[in-house]
Amino acid sequence: MKYVSLKLKEYPVEPSFRMCIDCVLFSGDYLNLYVADAALIDTGATRTSVSMDIIRQLDIAPKRQELIEIGNRLHDVDVYGVKIMLSQDLVFDLDVYGLPGEGVGAVIIGMDIIGMGKLTIEPSAGKRHKGELLFPTP
Repeated sequence: MKYVSLKLKEYPVEPSFRMCIDCVLFSGDYLNLYVADAALIDTGATRTSVSMDIIRQLDIAPKRQELIEIGNRLHDVDVYGVKIMLSQDLVFDLDVYGLPGEGVGAVIIGMDIIGMGKLTIEPSAGKRHKGELLFPTP
């Protein structure tokens, strides 16, 4: 079996670091795209989420609404169909949450993607860490 290995990068958020990855988001018809250079890897997120400014740039309509919990509060959020490319060999066709509020350029990679692979984070000297996502390919 072949695997695709994706090295994670650190994004400084004082007092620590968050693990991130580059990705490209596409509308379902591939006509519009958004390049994210720091999509947050979040094992506490059930589903991948994208800020509304990106959804508007992709020019996609919501598929439905769902009631979800964010920070111990319930929110009605729209669900959108997008394609997320993590590498040339890895493109996921997913339903993602539109993040409520007016955050800018936020992409949160949730367990719907992480769970398809193997996530490894190795602590190293100081606050620095090394991370990798490993996905089997057909």
